[in-house]
Amino acid sequence: MKAVNNITYNSYLTIQVNEYFLNELKSRYNNKLMIDKNELSEVLNISSRTISNKMSEGTLKIRYVKMGTTKQSGIMFPIIAVAEYLTNEMNEENNLVA
Repeated sequence: MKAVNNITYNSYLTIQVNEYFLNELKSRYNNKLMIDKNELSEVLNISSRTISNKMSEGTLKIRYVKMGTTKQSGIMFPIIAVAEYLTNEMNEENNLVA
């Protein structure tokens, strides 16, 4: 029974942390549903070039949307996907099971 309670507690914590990140991102970016690469680089504290590299390598663990069909089309990141990424990264660092 203790393992079930621990999983339930960790799931509860994950939900709470995800809501915290989501609310912080909404507040920071005026309730926008998506942020651009420069804004994501601020959130992650990495350069937009690093984000581009990770996208090219297929190692970026954040869902994104291409806003058009041309090579120059902008890329947007749903803030809910960013919040999920931040939550997952925190859980991995703390060895929590969702």
